[in-house]
Amino acid sequence: MTNGSKSDSSATSEGPDEAWAELKAQTEAIVYAIQSVLSGVRSPTPSPTLNENLTQIMTIVSSIVAVCKDNFPPGAQTQGEEILCELGEHANKLSEVQAQTEVSKEARQVIAKSSFAVANAMKGLIKL
Repeated sequence: MTNGSKSDSSATSEGPDEAWAELKAQTEAIVYAIQSVLSGVRSPTPSPTLNENLTQIMTIVSSIVAVCKDNFPPGAQTQGEEILCELGEHANKLSEVQAQTEVSKEARQVIAKSSFAVANAMKGLIKL
């Protein structure tokens, strides 16, 4: 029995084409995680998978920042760096909320706002 999937952690050394292919592949995963997080914060009792989904979003954002950092299309470097900075800021906000012991109303608002911001930043990154 062998597992047919392979993990490629050498993405940071790939060229721009591979970086953008990686970005597009990660987009699907982050959209699913964001949808799950938003469903979780809307329910009266936080979903048991909320922490897991927040972690997944933060992990994907870290991966995207690492992969895309030096691989922007010509003329898009400044805009791309701004988007990556925004992604990092919102991932940090999600991390801070995740570290709290309870999911308060304020925490839910931060989670929703930062999740939407991550989704919008991803959309902007793909358009570069």
